[in-house]
Amino acid sequence: MNLIILRTNLLDGLSSVERAVGENTNLPILKNILIKTRDNKIEFISTNLELAVEASVSGKIIEKGEVTVPFSIFNSTIKNLNTERIILEEKGKKLTVKTDNYEAIMQIHNPKEFPIIPSISNENHSIKINTKDLKEAIGSVIIAAQYSDIRPEISGVFMSFSDGALTFAATDGFRLSERKLNQKQTKTDIEDFSVIIPLKTATEVMRMFNKDEEVEIFIDPNQIMFRAQTEKVISRLIDGIFPDYQSVIPKQIQNEVLAERNELVNALKLASGFSGRANDVTIKIGDGNKFLEIYSSDNALGENCYKVPVKTKGEKFSLVFNWRYVLDGLKIYKSSEITIGVNSSDKPVVIKSSNEPGLTYVAMPIKS
Repeated sequence: MNLIILRTNLLDGLSSVERAVGENTNLPILKNILIKTRDNKIEFISTNLELAVEASVSGKIIEKGEVTVPFSIFNSTIKNLNTERIILEEKGKKLTVKTDNYEAIMQIHNPKEFPIIPSISNENHSIKINTKDLKEAIGSVIIAAQYSDIRPEISGVFMSFSDGALTFAATDGFRLSERKLNQKQTKTDIEDFSVIIPLKTATEVMRMFNKDEEVEIFIDPNQIMFRAQTEKVISRLIDGIFPDYQSVIPKQIQNEVLAERNELVNALKLASGFSGRANDVTIKIGDGNKFLEIYSSDNALGENCYKVPVKTKGEKFSLVFNWRYVLDGLKIYKSSEITIGVNSSDKPVVIKSSNEPGLTYVAMPIKS
């Protein structure tokens, strides 16, 4: 293999595959990446056996081939070079990295030892979605997911397609977030389905696909693939049944509060400094139904109360929350105003916005 590649392109490829490089000490080859030529492109591939990432970049291919090289030393070397034009040349069992004023010779391994990257058996059917919509959808629900050895089904993002809508959801048992994309945002010839995408895979999808382009999603019984023009993510799916989260979302709301979102965010940030070990803050309607009071206290620190002007419907209420859960819910919205729906002190509370109808966030109060 003999290549001439620009440092910028090389770093782009390495950045794409970095997070899937394995750390398995029993399989040292997983600490390597595979560099290969295909269809006049230079491909970089990494895998940890659960997740595989492929990225292709442009370069001049003098001689085709493939090598596998330890990612850490290769990436560190390229990052510290200050020359744009780089030559990669395989000689025997070594890879030479050369510029006008620098040369390094690295030990490489037999590319046949590199794990076989799984493929999707049926690539004739897919879901097509813009990268922005995909990343926003995952980003608005992933904050409610939590890794769990005991309950692996909640260690990821639930994705389903039904009645023309593509839905993403996540929950950790204390809060949940759901985002629905309409028919205008997706194109598909796949019938109804539901899968659970591992948390690490969902995070990787958000990090990648930074171009304004279309991503195709392919699904097998045990695998999922996200493919754009120059990048690809292939992952195992979580085997399990996602919780029936729809039953948790209140169908009717007795009391509602309309508030300015940024002011609520500021109030919770201030309250967090005085909250106890449980991160507890009290949220209640003040006298006159004109203010939402955000109160917190700690015997060692003191107390504080922030009054947020609101418009209310229904009765007064007083709830105790983990402030982090409420703050996370507020941050996923873009609207200037949000609505908080409350039924009772021990029932789920809904945060919504009339300007973002496809997004729903639910948090459970702390039982005081």
